[in-house]
Amino acid sequence: MTPTRRLMLMAAGALPLVGMRPAFSQQFPSKPIKIIVPASAGTSIDAITRFFAEPLSKRLNTPVVVDDRPGAGGLLGYVAAAKAAPDGYTLVLTGIPLYLLPLFSESPVPPFDAVKDFAPVARVARVPLAIVVPVDSPYRSMSDLIQAMKNKPGEVTYSSQGVGSTAHLCSVILNDMTKTKAQHVSYKETTVAVTDVVGGRVAFTCQSSVGVLPLVQAGRLRILAVTGAKRWEALPAVPTVAESGVPGFEASSQIDFMAPARTPEAVLHILSDHITQIAQTPQFKEFCVKQVVAQDVMDSKALTPEVLREAARWKRIVQLAR
Repeated sequence: MTPTRRLMLMAAGALPLVGMRPAFSQQFPSKPIKIIVPASAGTSIDAITRFFAEPLSKRLNTPVVVDDRPGAGGLLGYVAAAKAAPDGYTLVLTGIPLYLLPLFSESPVPPFDAVKDFAPVARVARVPLAIVVPVDSPYRSMSDLIQAMKNKPGEVTYSSQGVGSTAHLCSVILNDMTKTKAQHVSYKETTVAVTDVVGGRVAFTCQSSVGVLPLVQAGRLRILAVTGAKRWEALPAVPTVAESGVPGFEASSQIDFMAPARTPEAVLHILSDHITQIAQTPQFKEFCVKQVVAQDVMDSKALTPEVLREAARWKRIVQLAR
């Protein structure tokens, strides 16, 4: 066989491979899709997942199942998602624990890697927090609180639901950016961490709207500021921390859809396109206002560098906390 003849046969044999990726994407999906929620039913992240499940199911013409996997601070859900087949049929809705759990792992080998084990699909929202004090607190503004922490280093207390929680690290960021020091009081549950602020046993805490808004509306807590880049639409009179004398301050939990690493790019694009389109609807905007979360939409391509940035940022914050 001549060399020319051999090359022609090799080229002919390779032709079917040219269309393999588009063909695979056209077949997707051919079975139900599962979205893992690394939290309990009734939480904000669970509510967001369930909002997307129905319209995504209609768009893809396949069942979309919500699979709540609480336990170990979300570790069980994240590990299950990281180990799932990379075929687009398992997604996970992630928050800050995606980055924090590996950093606080006591094992010499972290349970998963936020960057290496997951493929970004889409960002749909951010969950800003609120810095709250007892309703009769002497601190009437963020300026009052910051000045007190400067005047009495280590004496002003703040609560959280555990070392490494969002509430803990939000306060770590605040102390770092204001060059102040406060005393961390750690609890095992969010409810107790908030209750002790209501009772005046702790000076302040930094929590999501789910944990504090009902108590604010009942006149038992007062919000000094919110931690996102923008004010809450539900409470437009409350300033951000950045507006309250800490320029550049921002601490919120990003809400991202992720897939297992090595999921085909064509499938990621299909999922990303549908999820971002749902996230840009007026219905989702209205949902965000009611849930007191910030609509923040990114497709897979835009989200990829953001994941790298978030991983580096939270690694630095955890080092500060330690």
